[in-house]
Amino acid sequence: MPATFRFQRRTPWIGVTFLLGMLALSPAAFASSWHVSAGVEQGTLGGWVRVRENAILGTHLRLRDDLRADTMQTLRLGAWKSLSPDSQLHFGFVTHRFTGHAVFGTPVYFNGTTVPAGGQLDTATSWQDFLGFDASWWRRLYTLDNGGTLWGSIGATYTMLNFRMHGTIAANSVGHELKEDFYVQELPIPTLGLHLRMPLSGNWGLTADVTAGRLPYVNSLRTEGGEVQLAQTNVDARVGVADAFAPHWSLDLYAFHSALVQSEHSREDGNYVRLHSTGVGLRVVHGI
Repeated sequence: MPATFRFQRRTPWIGVTFLLGMLALSPAAFASSWHVSAGVEQGTLGGWVRVRENAILGTHLRLRDDLRADTMQTLRLGAWKSLSPDSQLHFGFVTHRFTGHAVFGTPVYFNGTTVPAGGQLDTATSWQDFLGFDASWWRRLYTLDNGGTLWGSIGATYTMLNFRMHGTIAANSVGHELKEDFYVQELPIPTLGLHLRMPLSGNWGLTADVTAGRLPYVNSLRTEGGEVQLAQTNVDARVGVADAFAPHWSLDLYAFHSALVQSEHSREDGNYVRLHSTGVGLRVVHGI
């Protein structure tokens, strides 16, 4: 059964504190031109993961077909401030969760650990295991005749992924850990973006955003059996409609596609994860 949104006691304290603060503070507490937002997303999950430990090559595990992890839930929080009529400063926080349950007819190898044939493997990557932070500077590029605006952005994003599973471990397994902390070798990823804001009839408006980041293989500044090389790609695209239903308030409904590809290589490790999610989101925005 697809997972549903719910707050757990393990939800990251940073996100909870931010969300409660936005809901509790009065409008007077915000300086002029600050905006804050909170949103939820439900997406169809795809991709695969493989984790090598020394000479034990990890099994290529597809999220949907092998691990039965087919949906991902997301909580997004944001804040941004107008620096001038033509520039803005944006900050974001995001957390995800996805789960799955599978039984394998052949042995599975993950991070040097063996799951025997007939063993179970439960994907349990929860809110505190998959976090992201971003910051960007927006600049107005073009103003349309109908009042619409096209913005460009430059910034950075930082992803903290601990791919966590639980399962049956073979008696003769070399390793005994069914998780991989991809965040240990993480670096800030530079990003570029385009953002369209276009008024429609009445209180309605069109929003469209695409942001992409790329880091080719570089020294992660960490060592694990030698120098660890990191490469990563981040993509986030969304298009939707916004309803300014009350003064200083807007409700956004949008479709999205997001992707994360991360690869880490050293003499000891060879870890690769590709995650992509496509779905819908709902966001409330408050501004002064």
